[in-house]
Amino acid sequence: MLTTHLTLVKITCLVFFIVLFYNIVYLPFVFHEDQASLNLAHQESGNDPLPSLVVVDNLTLHTPIYVEAPSTFDRLFPPLDFERKDYHDWNAKALRDLHVCIALDNCGPNQMKVALLAESWIVDGVVRGSRGGESVWGISMYRNLHELGYTILLSTDFGQALSQYRMMPDLVKVVIRSNSGHCHNNRHCVKNSENPTGIPAWKIFDYSYWPDNRLGNNDFPMKGKWLLSANPDYDYPDFESSLIQYIGYSTEHMCTKIPLVPLEERKTQVWMLMKQLIYVYHPRFAWNRTYFPLIHEELGIDFVGGWEINKDYLGWGKDIEEEILEIEDREKGVYNLGMLPIEAFYDQVRDSIMMIGMVNPAWSPSPIEALCLGVPFLNPISGWDHNDPWDKSRWDTQHPTLVEYDPPYVYHVHAKNFTGFLEAVKGAINNPIDRFIPEHMTEKSVQGRLHNLMETDWRAKAEIVLRENERKVERGEEAYIFEL
Repeated sequence: MLTTHLTLVKITCLVFFIVLFYNIVYLPFVFHEDQASLNLAHQESGNDPLPSLVVVDNLTLHTPIYVEAPSTFDRLFPPLDFERKDYHDWNAKALRDLHVCIALDNCGPNQMKVALLAESWIVDGVVRGSRGGESVWGISMYRNLHELGYTILLSTDFGQALSQYRMMPDLVKVVIRSNSGHCHNNRHCVKNSENPTGIPAWKIFDYSYWPDNRLGNNDFPMKGKWLLSANPDYDYPDFESSLIQYIGYSTEHMCTKIPLVPLEERKTQVWMLMKQLIYVYHPRFAWNRTYFPLIHEELGIDFVGGWEINKDYLGWGKDIEEEILEIEDREKGVYNLGMLPIEAFYDQVRDSIMMIGMVNPAWSPSPIEALCLGVPFLNPISGWDHNDPWDKSRWDTQHPTLVEYDPPYVYHVHAKNFTGFLEAVKGAINNPIDRFIPEHMTEKSVQGRLHNLMETDWRAKAEIVLRENERKVERGEEAYIFEL
């Protein structure tokens, strides 16, 4: 009996020392190797190095925000192929990291909280390099959720999102997609008595680039804070009081890596913010096409841009009676460089004296990127109170986010005001600026709002909404009734 007891003690001690060795020696070594490969892949994607170690009272603690599967798995699974541009590869890696960290009980603090980004705009931006406004927002959302250590799975429709959700329903915190009504109104998608493994209504958030709180109709039945927006709703004094949930985006991680060009070393050019020729034929076009050669003649400034000639763009062509002709005239200082790769676009913008808005496209991320590159923006005012033209609260501008800022960063000019246009360009020539990022568009601010999205008890808030909706139905009103 004594021999058996001593044997058990020896086995217990042996197990203890094996576990101690694994945690103190092996895991730090593996983590160090894996963190190096993680940082390499992370930086190859244009990101900053991930934080890895924390020093507290001279003790080095290994506290990764996000834990990748040990490098031993690389022999069994192929590395992420950035050239294939297939989001399934990204998902496979995210799931492998999650499953392994759960098995090893060493997940990052947020890694077992999953965001399902079921939006094609996000996939196009993150995986395929698209740079439209919706995709820029998607890139920012993906990047900053990852920086916070959350697990992210991508897809392009609710069918795929539903399959992903059913794999780990308790871990999924949010499902984000535009036209969320496609799930809410589908008994096979949303959770209900006949579909108990469906996605709960309170986990579904609508992806809307535009800050329109009126979207709470049948296509967006959850309404309110379940409507996520890339841009603030300026009908309210602050983000919290808005009916919708402002998430916003940041381009800080990209633009701050690009060196500034001193004003005296830049080309004598301004950058025309227009990706389609039809912008300068649209009824809302803020200026006159003669402005460009006239100012070139007076100031020697070239007007440079990169646009396509698509006369049917967004169906606008049918409402334009005049013939749509190319405006490029290099002898008069107007240059069309065509659609540029993102690196070439940044090079042209940072080498410009100013970026000029045309009214369209509204809410474009490009002026935000220009300001970060030390390039001021001319923000056209297309609507105003004619009795008080400088009352900003009555303005309709190309970029409402920038209304609160003034020269030398943002020059606001009323439509068809040639003198104001000319003076704004002169102002940019004579008043250099440093990088400028609006406070609410820094990565820190975006991460704070994403943290709130992932950590808020949305079930509790949805329960309040459900009770209110039930009372509406009792009064004979229409309201969305869902299952918690």
